[in-house]
Amino acid sequence: MCGQFDVLTDPNVLALFIELGSRDKIISGDRLTVVPTLAAPVIVEDSETGTLGFLPARFGLVPHWYTGFLKDWKASTFNARLEEADEKRTFHGPWRYRHCVVPAESFFEWSGPRSDRQKWRITRGDNQPLAFAGIWDEARTPEGDVFSFAILTRPAGPDMQAIHEREPVVLGPDEWDAWLRRRPVGLRRYSPLKMQNLTQQTSLF
Repeated sequence: MCGQFDVLTDPNVLALFIELGSRDKIISGDRLTVVPTLAAPVIVEDSETGTLGFLPARFGLVPHWYTGFLKDWKASTFNARLEEADEKRTFHGPWRYRHCVVPAESFFEWSGPRSDRQKWRITRGDNQPLAFAGIWDEARTPEGDVFSFAILTRPAGPDMQAIHEREPVVLGPDEWDAWLRRRPVGLRRYSPLKMQNLTQQTSLF
């Protein structure tokens, strides 16, 4: 699961992901924590021009075939399992045709029994920014067009297994462009992660 993450807000770091005509288009400011239904900037490919750019999108994918009111969409679609995405009606089209990259500083997970929950902040082990593999869609609702996305998840790798059974798919810098343009990418290749226990203020490397 990945249901809470910090958006990358440093324009200089975001510029590493993609060259935009104007950095004024990049969200900047204090750290912003995103949870389902809130918006975050994701990188997508323009299907007509082939150029890459930022798109503000809702965290929690609303499929193109949904035409109801946004408030009535109750499905939990902020994560898409890598093993099942192509088979699910909600994710099938985006998995095949609409990929995105979600830039982030960190994400959060919880471990332990309900009576003693531990909150963890996870970053890349090499201190590089995170780039989640995502899928996106556009739904036409009575309120207007809604752009939204989901983050792909996979079974937890060696670094993450101590606190959770799953983790978001983190792309390496050499994979961003290929994923956005729907070229083959090794989505099961694990990136180094570093965990900080926010409850006890300890770290796992």
